[in-house]
Amino acid sequence: MNAEEQNRALRKEILRKLIHLLELPVLLGYTVLAALYGPKVGILALTALLIILLEIEYIRLEYKLRLPAVIDILRRKEKDHLAGSIFFVSSTIICFAAFDYPVALLALLMTVFGDLAAALVGIKFGRTRIFRKKTLEGFAAGLLINIAVGYIVMPGEWRLFLPMALTASLVELWTGKLDDNLTVPLAAGFSGQILLFVWQSGLPSFPGPLLEMLISLLPF
Repeated sequence: MNAEEQNRALRKEILRKLIHLLELPVLLGYTVLAALYGPKVGILALTALLIILLEIEYIRLEYKLRLPAVIDILRRKEKDHLAGSIFFVSSTIICFAAFDYPVALLALLMTVFGDLAAALVGIKFGRTRIFRKKTLEGFAAGLLINIAVGYIVMPGEWRLFLPMALTASLVELWTGKLDDNLTVPLAAGFSGQILLFVWQSGLPSFPGPLLEMLISLLPF
């Protein structure tokens, strides 16, 4: 990949990841609804969002719609298949339904920020390929960000967030034809939940100071 192609790929990936940050309001929306009206209402709201996105995807795929080049952020495998947003919302529903809230939230945040770091660093600085187009530099960046997210969300719970961070990074590395918006949070969340069952312990240090400050700003 020459310098021009690299810059073009980097610009597209930056735009793609900025759009993916819109997943954060989805997590916030569930948190607010679950706190005010209960987890079931939050899950129903996420399901409604999934149905809307599926309808949009149906129209795009059935009628062969193509985005203008300036805003086309779909990857090649998404051109004629479901977009990543479908898989992220689906995994969000499964995570919040199947795992404890702190574990689900941590797994989903690792998916957002760890994947962002791995992709951007991999494209810009990646030199050492270790699996398909994935690079050691991108993998290391994603792992460090996942660990940082774990420390912010659950400071002191290193026995939990370190294995979850490693799981998220390894699954992101090895995911090929499947979508990492689905595989990463499910694998990371499952590993965290299993560890809690093995230890038979709660999460005394959740939430961390930064997350607690953000939660205190919510209107409830």
